[in-house]
Amino acid sequence: MNRRQPAATELLALLFAGISAATLGACAIDSRLDGDEAPIGVNVSQDALEQRAYIVSKDSSELTIIDLKKLEIVGRVNTGGVGNHMAELTPDFSQAFVDSPETNESIVVDLRTQQVISRIPLSGFPTHISLSRDGKLFGVVEEDDNAVAFISAKDGTLVKRVTGFQTPHFVRWAPDGQFAYVANINAHYLTKVDVDKLEIVGTIPLDGFDPDKDGAMAPDENGFADAQIDSDGILHAADIGMGRVIMYDTNTQKKLPEIQVGPRPWIVYAEHPFTKVPVRIVPNWGDQTVSMIHALSRKVQSVVGASDQDSNGVNYTSLDPNKAFVMNRLREDITVIDTTSGEVIDRINVGGNTETASTTADGKWIVATVSNANRVVVIDALSNKIVKKFDNLGNYPWSVTIPKGQNYCH
Repeated sequence: MNRRQPAATELLALLFAGISAATLGACAIDSRLDGDEAPIGVNVSQDALEQRAYIVSKDSSELTIIDLKKLEIVGRVNTGGVGNHMAELTPDFSQAFVDSPETNESIVVDLRTQQVISRIPLSGFPTHISLSRDGKLFGVVEEDDNAVAFISAKDGTLVKRVTGFQTPHFVRWAPDGQFAYVANINAHYLTKVDVDKLEIVGTIPLDGFDPDKDGAMAPDENGFADAQIDSDGILHAADIGMGRVIMYDTNTQKKLPEIQVGPRPWIVYAEHPFTKVPVRIVPNWGDQTVSMIHALSRKVQSVVGASDQDSNGVNYTSLDPNKAFVMNRLREDITVIDTTSGEVIDRINVGGNTETASTTADGKWIVATVSNANRVVVIDALSNKIVKKFDNLGNYPWSVTIPKGQNYCH
């Protein structure tokens, strides 16, 4: 879950925002923040919608919209949410679904008019949201209820709520469209869901653990934070407590030999739009290394000093597939790795803690949140240089969503 505890002043703001959100109910609201210009209107081209970055702020309600061509802010939407976690886009990029854990809802924003158009009631602290590969369903994890809510991307209705997980942390969808895989952060196994029936049909345990026994539980978030699926259909999921990675071929539905990585690994960053990246990287919090899993040989290579004890992201670029960027929250920088030599080749000082980032679909920009500085930076993926800073961008900007980009959360 990785929930940062807000300060006392923030709690008062959250309480006030929660009361406001409850008053609004399921109605649409005037979503502009004070002082903003009027929404851009309905005459927004498809190209314009695809050239944007959406920034979710955790400790304030706004969804900030950045034009990636002009590198300018073109909108701030007051969602009315509290503790907003991340956003996911509809297939045509015309709407954003923003999860608000503290008000137990997903808030739907029309991205042409920049207005909130509906609020979908959920429960159990909804955090991470992902879109199925056919664009029909959103999967929203309701962590405190051990449930996943499946929502229609077409009309925002709740299709089905499935229970039986162990603090579900992310839903990932197989390329074949038949199954989804859910990471349980409080268990040593993944859960397999039949997409047509929306039913649990099996589990994928770490070697030596039986999901039918209590011994497969992983309390204190020592299980799986994510289960990302690469372009070859191979699922990668790092078990935090055991330091091992489950490899699972979603094409043949067969488990591959597990891989030992460093102590307390977080997430194997394997799911992104770039097909020629040769490695899948996981930050190891226990020894501040990263483990590079080579896609073809599945051999593991360790890079020393590439991460810290709370590194929450790894980004890639199609413009230089042998380069990776590691988001270091505590060290307040971004490490650049040459994945061929296994060496750290650069460190980008961003002036605060990086929580997450997204790479644009063309591989040109990496857009990273610098949360405690209320800043977002845009990095040239080839030169490693910061080309733009956006300051005073909400309160604790937390996650970034870019159409067709490398999007993740933590």
